[in-house]
Amino acid sequence: MERFWRLLILVAIVGLFGFLSGMVLASKQREAQRAPRVAERVDARQFRLIDSEGRVRAELGMPFGEPALFLYDREGNARAWILLDAEGNPKAMFASKEGSPLWQAPPLQEKPASDSRSGN
Repeated sequence: MERFWRLLILVAIVGLFGFLSGMVLASKQREAQRAPRVAERVDARQFRLIDSEGRVRAELGMPFGEPALFLYDREGNARAWILLDAEGNPKAMFASKEGSPLWQAPPLQEKPASDSRSGN
């Protein structure tokens, strides 16, 4: 009879640990389902950032065959951009509301004035 009780206690302990293990795994699984999923990688040709009123405020894409990032104001005017040109050179520009350049890099190259002393 003593052997029966030992076996019964052993089965009860194993059953209890099995039940508790299942509860822990189930709670971790529910927690994982509630947690937001973050993709390790996203492949796309264009990303657009839209504000609460549905306006495009930023775009990341390849409109000219090279990567470019554009930032737009509330009226939809491109106000800042960073891109690579066809040769792979980086370009950046900030523009006024009217669209005129406020700053750009590299700066526009002015053609050198001919030197009158050299006879050119």
